[in-house]
Amino acid sequence: MKILFDSVYVHNGGGKEILDLVINYICEHELESYFLFLLDRRYSVPSHIEKKLEFLKISSSEKGRKNFYKKNFFQFYFCFSNIPPPVNSVKNASIYFHNDLFLNPTKSNLGFITIIKNLIKKFYIISKTKKNYDWCVQTELMKKKLNNIYGIENKKIHVLPIFDSNKIISKKTNNSFVYVCNSSKHKNHKRLMDAFIEASVKFGGKLHLKLTLSKNDFKKSVYNITNAPSNLLIQNIGILSKKKLSSLYLESKFLIFPSLNESLGLPLIEAVNRGCFVIASDKKYVREVVNPSIFFNPYSSASISEAIIKSVSNKSIKKSELIIENKIDTFIKYLMSHV
Repeated sequence: MKILFDSVYVHNGGGKEILDLVINYICEHELESYFLFLLDRRYSVPSHIEKKLEFLKISSSEKGRKNFYKKNFFQFYFCFSNIPPPVNSVKNASIYFHNDLFLNPTKSNLGFITIIKNLIKKFYIISKTKKNYDWCVQTELMKKKLNNIYGIENKKIHVLPIFDSNKIISKKTNNSFVYVCNSSKHKNHKRLMDAFIEASVKFGGKLHLKLTLSKNDFKKSVYNITNAPSNLLIQNIGILSKKKLSSLYLESKFLIFPSLNESLGLPLIEAVNRGCFVIASDKKYVREVVNPSIFFNPYSSASISEAIIKSVSNKSIKKSELIIENKIDTFIKYLMSHV
């Protein structure tokens, strides 16, 4: 019998990055015969392994998932997209929970409509949860939240972070910042823009901020509708492939990360592994992943501005260090223990 690896709803962002790593690892170690991947139609299977992998694509809906589960039986069900199996007949399952926004939506710094949507998703997840299910998370902080908010027993939660561990160092462009993010409200763009304007006025020298927003989101963003000082260059690079994103980190001296909520904060890891100095929010999720060069208060544009000036003015700024450990080996062993 095979393991069902259910990743419906995953097709972009950090979730896709992890899914790509898992699929590549499984194929490189010739373990693909043990799995059937249930994929979101919007997800593109890496071309070099498409013929090796056994997979089925369906639309991103609970109705589609439920129909599939009713018609097929597996030895073990692994739900990668935060949501437990949609049918009650499943007894042996594990859920990889990697979205902090589904834990406490009312405190997620998002808009009203998004909060309501996430509340509905939260209660749906709770309604489908069984005491015998296992859960996997990326950090000890997420484990604590899952225990406190969802009531999952600690012994049923496994901390198994997955990320690309490759390190590349290169020469950086001075005073160059990058913020790898989407346009969600909790990414804190308004305060960041205000901070860069303030820092540009006080610092006087040139500052360069690069973003990875979609073209449409950038057009509507504060970066595009606000007049910036002449010494501040705001540049939107757009949504990038993994290879181009790596190049963006390599040419940028600083990653600035003012996000208010993250389950992991993958750009923090990627930036350290590409030799960037990390300037980040003084939040618990950051402390679980990296030891940044500079912390700031993400709720204060003045504090962010001060961190920007400090980073470009200090020639002996300390290097950022990775705290978290990649456990993809342990993760795959965990999956294979159910074969």
